[in-house]
Amino acid sequence: MMEQQTAQLAQNLMSLLERPDVAEAITVEGTQMVTDYLSDPQVRAYVQGLDVSSKVRLWGTPKQGMQILLHGAERPKKGAPHDHGESWALYYQVEGFTEMTSYHRLTGEQGQPGPAALEVFDVQKVQPGYAMFFGPHVIHSTRHPESPARWIRVTGDDLDYATRLRFSIERQEADLDTGK
Repeated sequence: MMEQQTAQLAQNLMSLLERPDVAEAITVEGTQMVTDYLSDPQVRAYVQGLDVSSKVRLWGTPKQGMQILLHGAERPKKGAPHDHGESWALYYQVEGFTEMTSYHRLTGEQGQPGPAALEVFDVQKVQPGYAMFFGPHVIHSTRHPESPARWIRVTGDDLDYATRLRFSIERQEADLDTGK
């Protein structure tokens, strides 16, 4: 039953990809779709019961297209600034909260490795039931200062195999991450 509900969520989300306002549709309607999915007590219990010591693929085929993943932090953690290359991501908070920091790149070329001084332009605390959308090449980082935290990340591609950038604030540099 859980597979059927997750497949329906995926189908509903994929229907948004054909829209001319895809970013807004995923942000608004996609967030509501994930909220509706998690409002089912059986789905909620299933998601809460999963081991998130590493990410869990709820839906998707490795290396191909859209993915629906569950992530978690059982202790405080902070991620480095990064982008998703040509892909996009919707981060939906399930439990705890995520501090999302967005950056402007002041030096170097968008989407390219090399010099990369960054400037913070937005910090948001994403609470359960809320989400943030990041389009292609948008630089951001995540921080989970309190635990536990769980979030669903819907991506346009399998980011394990995507070419994207990781940024070092200390070195003011962007490095290419070509995945697995």
